[in-house]
Amino acid sequence: MASRFPEGNQVQLRPRKGHDMKWSCDKHGEPIKFYCKKHKIPICHPCATKDHNQKPCELDDIEDVIFERRRQLDEKRPKIQELQKQMEALNTKIKSTSTSGSTHLRTINNNIQASYHDKIKSVGEKENRMIRVINEEADEEIRLVNEKREKRIKDCNTERENERQIIKDKEAKLLSDAKKISEVVSKKIKDLNNKNQLVINTMKNIESTITRINQHDETLVNEAPQVLASIDENLSLNVHQDDSDCLDRIQNEVERVKFVEGEVGGEYYGRIDGYIGKWELVKTIHIPSVVNNPWVLGLVSDDEICVQYVDNNGMYITNINTQHTEKVIDGGVLITSCAPIDSNVIVCGKERRGVTSGDRLDGCITLYDRQWKVIRDISIPRNGYGSSVDVDVDRDGMIIAAQRNQSNIYVINPANDKIVKTITMQGKRVVGGIQDLSSGDIVVKTGDNEYTVISRSGEEKAVIHCDEWNWWSECLVDKLTDTLYIVYWVTARNTIAVDQVSRDGIIQARRIVEYVKSDRSDWVSPCLVTPSGNLVGCDGDKLHLYKKTFIL
Repeated sequence: MASRFPEGNQVQLRPRKGHDMKWSCDKHGEPIKFYCKKHKIPICHPCATKDHNQKPCELDDIEDVIFERRRQLDEKRPKIQELQKQMEALNTKIKSTSTSGSTHLRTINNNIQASYHDKIKSVGEKENRMIRVINEEADEEIRLVNEKREKRIKDCNTERENERQIIKDKEAKLLSDAKKISEVVSKKIKDLNNKNQLVINTMKNIESTITRINQHDETLVNEAPQVLASIDENLSLNVHQDDSDCLDRIQNEVERVKFVEGEVGGEYYGRIDGYIGKWELVKTIHIPSVVNNPWVLGLVSDDEICVQYVDNNGMYITNINTQHTEKVIDGGVLITSCAPIDSNVIVCGKERRGVTSGDRLDGCITLYDRQWKVIRDISIPRNGYGSSVDVDVDRDGMIIAAQRNQSNIYVINPANDKIVKTITMQGKRVVGGIQDLSSGDIVVKTGDNEYTVISRSGEEKAVIHCDEWNWWSECLVDKLTDTLYIVYWVTARNTIAVDQVSRDGIIQARRIVEYVKSDRSDWVSPCLVTPSGNLVGCDGDKLHLYKKTFIL
């Protein structure tokens, strides 16, 4: 074979057609004559002349090259043969070593297997022991879990049964109240019916008497004056009109009766209400002497009343069921109002005396848990002087707050303390407490004897006024019926009275309850309305619990 030029491209040599197998150049078809030492390829005479005739190419005769190459290979042959012998001996040694090593390693392997067989057996036995322990422990844990589960299920069943019983008891009470009202109505109608039947029978007797005496002149002359007198007497009674009016009153009063329900402070309540009725004193609870100069602030549940010792601002809770009073806050800050947000949180409005500067009212609204531990304070913008804030909670659980002597009322989300709405009254200021209605309207004390109902947009919807009310008057709202109860001091009689007012501003009943004011307190406390529908008044020495009954 010969090479192609330039460097790096190899020329393939092949036998020439029509000739014997002579080595020839594939490119020129000429016999190979030379060997280029630079390019290390065999070449023909034309290749040598055209492509390899310039230095540094150095050419050797091809036959000399072939001879030299054969000589070099022949010189290597003894060494190759010696190496072959050495490799064959090495191969024999490899086989021997392999056999010997395999035998030795097999022995080691057997020893390993024998040694670790016992260890694996021991591990297996240990595993079985541990599994038994685990199973025993698991069985015990399962037993304990089952016991715990059964106890929890039992406790759950007990709790739910208690809840069902409470609901049944409440239902039974409501049905009993409804039955009592029904019995009152039935008795009144029965009395009217008996009275009406008596008159009907009397008229029949008179008519029969008239027929009888008309048959004889002598009888007519003698008995007619008596019959005429009886007729005039019955006609003068105007029984028909009186009984008709009474029936109208019965119908009106019955139509007032309704079942009201809703949530107050996150708790559900339901009762029979809507009628005017009559309030009867059912319990009197003495306020402990340690609470000097007491002032009732509000309710935090159906039976828990907040009472403040005005002289040192200590806060007490009186349970109207157990009649037990407990101190919950040492004092230091005058609390103006309080209301439950839910079963866990209570909000209080406060007055911080001596604070006269700054653009925020800090520490005038505080959230407490049910153990009366401070959760956090909520601040609102300060408008002018003063640092007294009143609060209430609306049907959505939002806090309603207002700075006294200002026109703004704030709706605050207790979840993040953000003011979600600012309500501005036009031409009026908050001079006392604020109360939320279920409609979303707000009742605000705007004068000594004036209360204003405003919408969430600040629109004035009703003005409630009475000359007999005074600076001491306070207003509380029944959260289920939106009925307003105004408590005031009748100074001429030294009594405290309560008037009932509709949310539209109509005075429905005057002095539904009245009790003598004690000299122990300088204040007129609000008349509280419990979610179950009772009134709780405070004369400064005692709490009076009133219950409403249906009358006709």
